[in-house]
Amino acid sequence: MPCIFKTSTPLVASQAVMFQFHSDPNNLMKVMPPTLTLVSLKTDGPAKEDRLIELYCRDWWLLPLRLTCRWNTVQSPHLLVDEMVKGPFSLFVHEHRFEPVENDGCVMHDTITYQLGRSWWGKIISETGVRFYLMLLFAFRHYKTRRWAQQFVAASC
Repeated sequence: MPCIFKTSTPLVASQAVMFQFHSDPNNLMKVMPPTLTLVSLKTDGPAKEDRLIELYCRDWWLLPLRLTCRWNTVQSPHLLVDEMVKGPFSLFVHEHRFEPVENDGCVMHDTITYQLGRSWWGKIISETGVRFYLMLLFAFRHYKTRRWAQQFVAASC
Protein backbone atom coordinates (compact mmCIF):
# COMPACT_ATOMS: atom_id res chain seq x y z
CA MET A 1 0.00 0.00 0.00
CA PRO A 2 1.47 3.39 -1.01
CA CYS A 3 2.35 6.13 1.46
CA ILE A 4 1.34 9.75 0.96
CA PHE A 5 3.34 12.79 2.06
CA LYS A 6 1.78 16.27 1.79
CA THR A 7 3.22 19.70 2.44
CA SER A 8 2.41 23.27 1.40
CA THR A 9 4.05 26.68 1.43
CA PRO A 10 2.83 30.22 0.71
CA LEU A 11 4.70 32.10 -2.02
CA VAL A 12 4.71 35.79 -2.90
CA ALA A 13 5.04 35.09 -6.64
CA SER A 14 2.04 34.32 -8.81
CA GLN A 15 0.69 30.93 -9.73
CA ALA A 16 1.91 31.39 -13.33
CA VAL A 17 5.45 32.38 -12.26
CA MET A 18 5.79 29.45 -9.88
CA PHE A 19 4.35 27.02 -12.44
CA GLN A 20 6.94 28.20 -14.97
CA PHE A 21 9.76 27.92 -12.40
CA HIS A 22 8.82 24.34 -11.45
CA SER A 23 8.23 23.23 -15.03
CA ASP A 24 11.91 23.85 -15.86
CA PRO A 25 14.03 20.90 -14.61
CA ASN A 26 17.14 23.12 -14.68
CA ASN A 27 15.73 24.92 -11.64
CA LEU A 28 16.12 21.77 -9.53
CA MET A 29 19.63 22.90 -8.64
CA LYS A 30 18.21 26.10 -7.15
CA VAL A 31 16.14 24.21 -4.57
CA MET A 32 18.35 21.17 -3.80
CA PRO A 33 19.87 20.89 -0.35
CA PRO A 34 23.68 21.01 -0.14
CA THR A 35 23.75 17.30 0.77
CA LEU A 36 22.15 16.34 -2.56
CA THR A 37 24.49 17.03 -5.47
CA LEU A 38 23.19 17.02 -9.02
CA VAL A 39 25.88 15.36 -11.15
CA SER A 40 23.95 15.34 -14.43
CA LEU A 41 20.56 16.28 -15.79
CA LYS A 42 19.21 15.29 -19.20
CA THR A 43 15.94 16.53 -20.60
CA ASP A 44 14.54 17.86 -23.84
CA GLY A 45 13.20 21.03 -22.22
CA PRO A 46 10.52 22.27 -19.87
CA ALA A 47 7.54 20.25 -18.69
CA LYS A 48 5.54 18.59 -21.43
CA GLU A 49 3.41 15.50 -20.98
CA ASP A 50 5.40 12.28 -21.56
CA ARG A 51 8.74 14.16 -21.63
CA LEU A 52 11.48 12.40 -19.65
CA ILE A 53 13.97 13.80 -17.14
CA GLU A 54 17.09 11.78 -16.32
CA LEU A 55 18.90 12.68 -13.11
CA TYR A 56 22.11 11.41 -11.63
CA CYS A 57 22.71 12.69 -8.09
CA ARG A 58 24.88 11.96 -5.10
CA ASP A 59 23.09 12.02 -1.78
CA TRP A 60 25.22 12.91 1.23
CA TRP A 61 28.04 13.38 -1.31
CA LEU A 62 28.54 9.65 -1.88
CA LEU A 63 25.33 7.65 -2.32
CA PRO A 64 24.64 7.40 -6.06
CA LEU A 65 21.04 8.02 -7.11
CA ARG A 66 19.91 7.53 -10.72
CA LEU A 67 16.36 8.48 -11.59
CA THR A 68 14.25 8.74 -14.70
CA CYS A 69 11.03 10.68 -14.33
CA ARG A 70 8.22 11.39 -16.77
CA TRP A 71 5.88 14.39 -16.79
CA ASN A 72 2.41 12.80 -16.56
CA THR A 73 0.27 15.92 -16.26
CA VAL A 74 1.08 19.49 -17.31
CA GLN A 75 -1.87 21.87 -16.85
CA SER A 76 -0.64 25.45 -16.83
CA PRO A 77 -0.71 27.31 -14.49
CA HIS A 78 -2.03 25.09 -11.72
CA LEU A 79 -0.82 21.48 -11.94
CA LEU A 80 2.41 19.57 -12.65
CA VAL A 81 2.71 15.84 -12.00
CA ASP A 82 5.88 13.82 -12.52
CA GLU A 83 6.38 10.12 -11.92
CA MET A 84 9.58 8.17 -11.36
CA VAL A 85 9.72 5.46 -14.01
CA LYS A 86 13.21 4.23 -13.09
CA GLY A 87 14.83 4.51 -9.69
CA PRO A 88 14.86 3.10 -6.15
CA PHE A 89 11.09 3.33 -5.55
CA SER A 90 8.45 0.95 -6.86
CA LEU A 91 6.13 3.99 -6.89
CA PHE A 92 6.96 7.70 -6.69
CA VAL A 93 4.54 10.34 -7.99
CA HIS A 94 5.12 14.02 -7.23
CA GLU A 95 2.23 16.43 -7.70
CA HIS A 96 2.69 20.22 -7.56
CA ARG A 97 -0.52 22.26 -7.24
CA PHE A 98 -0.41 26.04 -7.40
CA GLU A 99 -3.38 27.74 -5.75
CA PRO A 100 -3.80 31.49 -6.33
CA VAL A 101 -4.27 33.71 -3.27
CA GLU A 102 -4.75 37.42 -2.64
CA ASN A 103 -1.99 39.93 -3.48
CA ASP A 104 -0.92 37.97 -6.60
CA GLY A 105 0.74 35.21 -4.59
CA CYS A 106 -0.01 31.51 -4.46
CA VAL A 107 0.21 28.48 -2.23
CA MET A 108 2.21 25.58 -3.56
CA HIS A 109 0.94 22.17 -2.47
CA ASP A 110 3.23 19.15 -2.91
CA THR A 111 1.81 15.65 -2.67
CA ILE A 112 4.14 12.67 -2.98
CA THR A 113 2.70 9.19 -3.32
CA TYR A 114 5.48 6.68 -2.82
CA GLN A 115 6.32 3.09 -2.06
CA LEU A 116 9.74 1.59 -1.40
CA GLY A 117 9.31 -2.09 -2.23
CA ARG A 118 6.16 -4.11 -1.70
CA SER A 119 7.01 -6.08 1.43
CA TRP A 120 6.20 -5.28 5.05
CA TRP A 121 9.76 -4.00 5.65
CA GLY A 122 9.42 -1.67 2.62
CA LYS A 123 6.26 -0.28 4.21
CA ILE A 124 8.04 0.26 7.55
CA ILE A 125 11.00 2.00 5.87
CA SER A 126 8.60 4.12 3.77
CA GLU A 127 6.58 5.23 6.79
CA THR A 128 9.62 6.07 8.91
CA GLY A 129 12.92 6.74 7.15
CA VAL A 130 11.58 7.91 3.79
CA ARG A 131 8.89 10.10 5.38
CA PHE A 132 11.49 11.73 7.66
CA TYR A 133 13.80 12.30 4.66
CA LEU A 134 10.93 13.87 2.67
CA MET A 135 10.08 16.15 5.61
CA LEU A 136 13.66 17.45 5.70
CA LEU A 137 14.00 17.63 1.91
CA PHE A 138 10.78 19.57 1.36
CA ALA A 139 11.34 21.89 4.31
CA PHE A 140 14.59 22.91 2.61
CA ARG A 141 13.10 23.00 -0.90
CA HIS A 142 10.20 25.17 0.26
CA TYR A 143 12.58 27.52 2.05
CA LYS A 144 14.66 27.90 -1.12
CA THR A 145 11.52 28.28 -3.25
CA ARG A 146 10.16 31.03 -0.98
CA ARG A 147 13.51 32.87 -1.20
CA TRP A 148 13.56 32.54 -5.00
CA ALA A 149 9.98 33.86 -5.22
CA GLN A 150 10.82 36.83 -2.97
CA GLN A 151 13.87 37.69 -5.09
CA PHE A 152 11.84 37.35 -8.30
CA VAL A 153 9.10 39.69 -7.03
CA ALA A 154 11.66 42.22 -5.71
CA ALA A 155 13.47 42.23 -9.07
CA SER A 156 10.16 42.71 -10.93
CA CYS A 157 9.23 45.87 -9.00
